[in-house]
Amino acid sequence: MAEQKAEYISQLNMFQEILAEKPLSELSPDFENGNHQTDQDEPKPSPNGKRGNDLDGASWIKYSISIWSDIKKTAEEIALKHPAMFPAALPERLMQCFTTSQDQYILDPFAGIGSTILAAKKLGKIGIGIELSQEYAAKANARLNPQSLFSELEEITLTSVVHRDDSNNLLKYVQPESIDFGVTSPPYWDILNQKRSADYKEIRTYSGDKELDLGNIADYEKFIEALRPIFTNVFIALKPGKYFCVNVMDIRKKDRLYSYHEEIKNLMCSIGFKYDDLIIWDRRAEYNNMRPLGYPSVFRINRAHEFILIFLKPAHHC
Repeated sequence: MAEQKAEYISQLNMFQEILAEKPLSELSPDFENGNHQTDQDEPKPSPNGKRGNDLDGASWIKYSISIWSDIKKTAEEIALKHPAMFPAALPERLMQCFTTSQDQYILDPFAGIGSTILAAKKLGKIGIGIELSQEYAAKANARLNPQSLFSELEEITLTSVVHRDDSNNLLKYVQPESIDFGVTSPPYWDILNQKRSADYKEIRTYSGDKELDLGNIADYEKFIEALRPIFTNVFIALKPGKYFCVNVMDIRKKDRLYSYHEEIKNLMCSIGFKYDDLIIWDRRAEYNNMRPLGYPSVFRINRAHEFILIFLKPAHHC
């Protein structure tokens, strides 16, 4: 106990010294190319012999801040024109926070154009994705070709892939209790099929599969329940004591706000996950189409943040 307390005090003192030198917004994982390197920055065993990740002290502090404002899409990712993708930098950071080099198998049941799987491969891990859209599955697997993207991936021989299939079938591709970490962004209900006053984006269907595409479910409660078997299979596939993150944004339709992140939290907890924490992904840097929503009759909020919900599969569960 005394050893843990001493470690905590040491980390707290280092944090205070850092803040005295520069604000949080200017912190970088390498402290400006190592100019502020200390022995606290090197990964070291915890008192119980385990490490939660391989981060050094500086990165641990920066990434522990509950609002992430520095993650945005690259020009290459924007050009792919997926309607609701997150950049590979997001799952990459989450893997850095919640896995070690020993954690190899990463899952994304709604893989889209493969951002999670690409990040896994970049970190030397094996990514397994499921994607309903034939178009986006093909784009995802094309991105996984190291000759066309990251030259530093050329020496990596691990097999990462996005399977074109219904997410309900994910246990065809992974074994129970085989996954070390996962991150996904599920469909945003039927929002793609609706006229949007906030950004005036065109109406579109996601996959063309009217029967299996969850974005075609008009009833909100039925849509939420349709996610249950998928996340139940995620729970089965995840190793005990491992994390799974879900990226979502709340949804407004006319005069009703749907607290999508709360629905996901309640759903995941009912399956058996422990709700561990929450990160706010601040996307204001990417949003350049803000409008005076509801003006002048009803004041409405321009939503420029998303949620990253962090769930844990308990080490011992019934």
